[in-house]
Amino acid sequence: MGKDKKKEEAVFLRKKITLLRAFSLLIGSMVGSGIFISPKGVLKNSGTVGFSLVVWFACGLLSMFGALCYAELGTRITKSGGHYIYILETLGPLPSFLFLWAEFFAIRPANSAVVSLAFGRYLLEPFFAPCAAPVPAVKLVSLLGYYAVLTLNSWSVSWSARLQTALSIVKLLALALIIVPGMMLLAQGHTENFQDAFDKQSLVPDKLPLAFYAGMFAYSGWFQTSFVREELVRPERNIPLAVIVSVITVIVGYMLTNVSYYTVLGTQDVLASPAVAVSFVQRACRSLISVVPVLVALSCFGTMNGGILTFSRTLFVASREGQWPPLFSMIHIRRHTPLPAVMLMLFPMALHRISHPWAHCPSLPSPGAAEPVQGAPLHSRLFYHHLPLHGGNVFLLGPCKH
Repeated sequence: MGKDKKKEEAVFLRKKITLLRAFSLLIGSMVGSGIFISPKGVLKNSGTVGFSLVVWFACGLLSMFGALCYAELGTRITKSGGHYIYILETLGPLPSFLFLWAEFFAIRPANSAVVSLAFGRYLLEPFFAPCAAPVPAVKLVSLLGYYAVLTLNSWSVSWSARLQTALSIVKLLALALIIVPGMMLLAQGHTENFQDAFDKQSLVPDKLPLAFYAGMFAYSGWFQTSFVREELVRPERNIPLAVIVSVITVIVGYMLTNVSYYTVLGTQDVLASPAVAVSFVQRACRSLISVVPVLVALSCFGTMNGGILTFSRTLFVASREGQWPPLFSMIHIRRHTPLPAVMLMLFPMALHRISHPWAHCPSLPSPGAAEPVQGAPLHSRLFYHHLPLHGGNVFLLGPCKH
């Protein structure tokens, strides 16, 4: 009894991330803007429908190999921290130190600023249609959303993991909105868009690397469980299991989504569309177009939550390893959350919002927007550039004029 009581009172990060929560973290990280913006790039550089589907499947297999490598590292290296701790353990302190500071001052803050601004803009746009939402209001809502996620992660690991699970379900439902109409048309015999699917004359081998680049972007995020390894329940079992199930789920979902795109739109429409998913919804189920801004906002909120949940552990571990100020290795004595590390993430993001031109306009991509660390809708602002947001009113969310 005495030992159990001492263990209960000890201050350390509790194991609150179950198999389902690990699965949700991976799904929420991988499923994002990639499946909505990458099909055009994959098709353009692979040549035909058949070869593009082969590329999508091959990218999924490559992601599975990478995820399994990280799963093995996660079972052997018992520390949280993701990329940082693996670089530290294999290459030494200097490369890991440089990576940590680049991640803290450039990559993560830029991503967080863009995603939070996209969250604020798309949460407000339906209320201001057909006009654009006022910039001060967008900034305020984006900051409030970011504060809310920071507060939740400071308050409870369990609740932040539950939120991630709920928002991952939302992302899968968004894929289902695309898959179901396409499969229904395909079942009715609409296979005309799959004629000459493997025409070798359309294949240009020199462009295949670009096709794989676009496809791999859509799968990024399979490494997120390595950031929270110490908080996983039964990590030796749950890390490989969560990785295998989540990557297979995403591969199947992406393949069916692309088949639906080609069934409804065809190759010419996919190549001509500035946003494939928007064109799909307009063609197949226009009545659902008003739901899209809500899905974008919720997806961005989930991205912010996943980013804070994972990267705060990197700062926590770096402080424990002596490469970050010792204050940030402290844990809240009752909540058992890395409170200083979580709250620290507010300041670089706020600095980026103030000092960069895209801080005043979510239309502009950030320097880190192409970084696939989050694996979630970092480019949602670009993807929904031509989105009809409210009823039948169509308007463009163009870039800011300077």
